[in-house]
Amino acid sequence: MSKGNRSKIDNLGRVVVPKSIRKALNIESNSEISMYVENNKLIITKGSQICTICDTKDISLQLKNKFLCNICISDIKDL
Repeated sequence: MSKGNRSKIDNLGRVVVPKSIRKALNIESNSEISMYVENNKLIITKGSQICTICDTKDISLQLKNKFLCNICISDIKDL
């Protein structure tokens, strides 16, 4: 299923996710979303942010749709 709407960004940088899209993704008030840029497009995804490697919720870095915590970043640097 593909849905699309147009929205404007207000003077504080906010944008409204239309109700039809929130409903299609089962996004409610205070739901967590993630945003990143890929191929000159803004990608917004639903879901909580957990470390891609260890599954902790203490995220300090996002690379596209991947999340990393400080411990895993440190481990990677030590390789």
